Amino acid sequence: MEPLEKMKGGERPRSRDKAKRKTGAGKEIKRLVPKSYANRPYFDVPNTARGNGAPMYHSEPINYSRAGIGVVFRDADSSARALQEIAQKRQERAERKKAMMLLAILIALTSSVHIFTKPRVLPTIKDSSKVSNEMTEDDGKGANQDVDGESELGSSGGSSNSTKADTIWNHLADVKNDVADSNPFFFHVPRNGGQTVKDIVGICLDKIQANEVGIRDGHHTDTHIQTIEIDNSRYINVDTSSKEGIERAAMMGFEQAQMAEMVTSSYFLNAAKYLFSADRQGRAFVMLRNPIDRAVSMYYHQKSNGALDEKLKLEDYARGEGIENNWITRFLTNAMEGELKKSHLEHAKKILGQKFLIGFIDDAEESIYRLKKYNGWDISSEEVDETKEYEQKMCIQQKIEEGNNKNTNPYEMPKKGSQAHALLSWQTQFDMKLYDFAKQLFEFQTNKYGSKERKKAMKKKQKEKEKS
Repeated sequence: MEPLEKMKGGERPRSRDKAKRKTGAGKEIKRLVPKSYANRPYFDVPNTARGNGAPMYHSEPINYSRAGIGVVFRDADSSARALQEIAQKRQERAERKKAMMLLAILIALTSSVHIFTKPRVLPTIKDSSKVSNEMTEDDGKGANQDVDGESELGSSGGSSNSTKADTIWNHLADVKNDVADSNPFFFHVPRNGGQTVKDIVGICLDKIQANEVGIRDGHHTDTHIQTIEIDNSRYINVDTSSKEGIERAAMMGFEQAQMAEMVTSSYFLNAAKYLFSADRQGRAFVMLRNPIDRAVSMYYHQKSNGALDEKLKLEDYARGEGIENNWITRFLTNAMEGELKKSHLEHAKKILGQKFLIGFIDDAEESIYRLKKYNGWDISSEEVDETKEYEQKMCIQQKIEEGNNKNTNPYEMPKKGSQAHALLSWQTQFDMKLYDFAKQLFEFQTNKYGSKERKKAMKKKQKEKEKS
């Protein structure tokens, strides 16, 4: 008889990634752990970025060799013993199955009791004042740290003797406050209609802006703050689109000069810290859209300008090949590295709830109306000029219809249930929850800043709801 052959050993297969189990993806999802954003308001992460580290392997392959074992003959009662062992194993499996079922039922009952007895953490939009008051509390370690990590946005900052004027939080006005000596601050989320808003403010409303345009034509070497004119619009000679530009503006005395009528930046905390103060607060405004729509728009925009490989598929992009992970939540809370937690989302909600007027790209005309009213940009009753008012209205409508920096080539959105849609949903899960919360805020802010037509529509809707 020939000797038994050696069975081939091999490495134990690595376990599947948690993210892969959630999405059912055929490939590993690359968790976004950005290390540096440089001066770009979107993520630029190496393809090798990982979340919790590489999976572990056995140091030595498992050896199933039977070499050296001789021929073994069966005993007469070996079959009976084998059947008895099989029956015993079946019984043990059945007992284990029953035990697991009982354990699962017990866990489900415990979870149900916990859910129904646990108090709500976030109040409803009807109690938005409570949301605003809670924004000064510290809900999570590492969330909302300022740009130097010295204090947290919303805390008293430092020792108990420090005043409110010491904190970045008080550099921004509360949305419920009336217009005072404050400076409009447009928090620019890329691919959310930001260029159109800037065109409307500069051209239609004729306001002096501080954004990336101010350093053109050699003005990046200026040492003193001044107003310049470029393409029939007025700008301050600074660049507020980068961290370095914001710090340069601060050193030039931007906040003390009080010349800009709207500051635009994607670096929320840096702008709040260096460009505003407790004496001259910023009045924050943001334009939003569905985060998945925004992610797809960014994908096609980057492909058109050469930032992404033309052959890169949307599904691979959503796995981590260049996609931004929860951009708004990260930039609001300054959580540029690591995994986001629920505390980051709660802080972002609180910031929006107290410090931001909300606008939406798919409701742009109403949003611009609110922006004007929020900042006192309406034509006063003493200066009513029907011709000027009409021209302004037509200009705004034209800019909204034309848009600026749109994707020139039409594209299709991924269908719900597709792999690409599932991956995009996973990458934007915190921003999606923030977006849903912002829609509630938008409805709530109608009472104070909405147009007459929108207020009438809201009252009508409320009456119909009461009747039903």
